[in-house]
Amino acid sequence: MSLYTTVIRAISPIDGELKTFLGPNVPGISISDAQNYCEKNELGYCKVDGKLIAEIPCRPGTHEADWKKMVDYEDPELN
Repeated sequence: MSLYTTVIRAISPIDGELKTFLGPNVPGISISDAQNYCEKNELGYCKVDGKLIAEIPCRPGTHEADWKKMVDYEDPELN
């Protein structure tokens, strides 16, 4: 089963503007299955927007990618 990313459209409490925020990652076998997961688990305010294929953290205190700590969701055997 894959992980899918979600987004939430909401009014920013800082400036009152409508903005897009990252939501939780949800499981599913397809985008529609992941959206159904959201609906059934009280996450109906989230919209599934894509498949999560990897996470690449930054080196501490920088914005540089730390490729050695990458988590590959497409090929878990590489982790």
